[in-house]
Formats: sequence, structure tokens, C-alpha cells
Amino acid sequence: MNDRILLGHGGGGRLTQQLIQEEILTRFGAGPLRTLPDAASLTLNECRIRFSTDSFVVHPLEFPGGNIGDLAVHGTVNDLAVSGSHPRWLSLGLILEEGLPLATLRRVLDAIQRAAEVCGVPIATGDTKVVRRGQCDGLYLNTAGIGEAIPGLSLGLDRIGVGDRILVSGTLGDHGMAVLSVREGLRIQNGPVSDTRPVHRLVAAIAPLAGAIRFMRDPTRGGLATALNDMVVGQPFGMFIL
Repeated sequence: MNDRILLGHGGGGRLTQQLIQEEILTRFGAGPLRTLPDAASLTLNECRIRFSTDSFVVHPLEFPGGNIGDLAVHGTVNDLAVSGSHPRWLSLGLILEEGLPLATLRRVLDAIQRAAEVCGVPIATGDTKVVRRGQCDGLYLNTAGIGEAIPGLSLGLDRIGVGDRILVSGTLGDHGMAVLSVREGLRIQNGPVSDTRPVHRLVAAIAPLAGAIRFMRDPTRGGLATALNDMVVGQPFGMFIL
């Protein structure tokens, strides 16, 4: 392994997996983090909850179809949902860079407010820090969430087996291409638009089929390729993609 962190360590691919396996799980992998779930499955006084956290370092901050604010809300709501829970509360951590236009911050906060209201998941706690100019890419966000487990919906990579089918809930690559088009200055008429949206109501709707559902994931960092790889790594079977 390299003796310094590279940008590729955050890309969701082989370097990311190597970093997690060798440096993180060797220290913290004895508990709920062991299976690297999107949200930890915890029990408190017989109350089954899901707990998740995520950090957002998107560049640019704004893109066709959304900005870092609604992306952060949807990301944590979705991680809770695909882990088999009803999202209940979110936290919000802001890291602001000196010189960030206040108008940009207001647009991001407005997006967070709208997304949280649409999802029906309130921001329950938070924190704000400001760093010197050049120490942050304008604005970073961290969100954490708590969800209430959906009865009967037991999910996990260990439940995947031969004969299972993989379903996707929408088209692929919309968000990544929308962000990339702005980042690279591509002028595309009627170009890609981010599909950042919450999926918790979709998960709640399929809960009656819980016995037939093995595993779910919101394919963000690394996209579908990383999600599919996670499903079969270390397994005695592979998959067909049609």
C-alpha cells in the first residue's frame, strides 16, 4: 500500500477497499462495522434502530438538478432506507471555507430545508465550523441519521444467493454525468440532470415483500460497479449483467 493517501483512496474502487480493509477494519471491525453496512443495525432497550453517517465533498457545489445540500439529505435518508428502516432524524455538520459567498450558503441551506421537509425527516442537531481560505473546497457537509427498523425486513450481503435477481429503480449515471458536465465545463444542450431523490417511500412500499428481498444499496460513490462488486467479493458465485 502507498505510504501517502491518494485521491483514488476516495473513489470507491480497489484503493478504497484496501484502505478500509487494512487501516479501518483492523481497528474498528470487531463490532457493527464488521460487515460495512450502509447503516449499522443496533438494538436499544428492544428498540431496533439503524444508524448511518456520510460526508459530502462534491465539486462543484451546484449542478443541474440539485446541489450538495439536497444530495446530503437524500444520501443519508437513502442509506437508512436501503438498510431496512424508516428514517426519523438527521444531523447536519457544516464545514465552511473563509470567502464562501453567503448567497451560495443560503442556496445550499434552502435545499437542505426543502429536502428534509419533503422527506419528512427533521434536522435534529448539528454543528458549524469555519476554516481558513484554501483549506476547504468552499463547503463540506456531514450528515448522520437514525432510522426505525421495518419489521420483517432483514437485509445483508450474506443473504444473497444463486438465482437472485438484481433490480434497479431508475436509469444509471444521471447524477455522475450531471456533476461531471459542470465540473469539466461541458456545454450540453438538454444535458444530463441529477436524479438525486429519496427512496425511503419506495422501500416502505415494498416492505410487504420483505421475505423475498435480500439486500439493497443506494449506489453513490463508485456507482453500480462498486455495488455489484461488493455483492460477489468473496462469494463462490458471480453474476450476469444483461
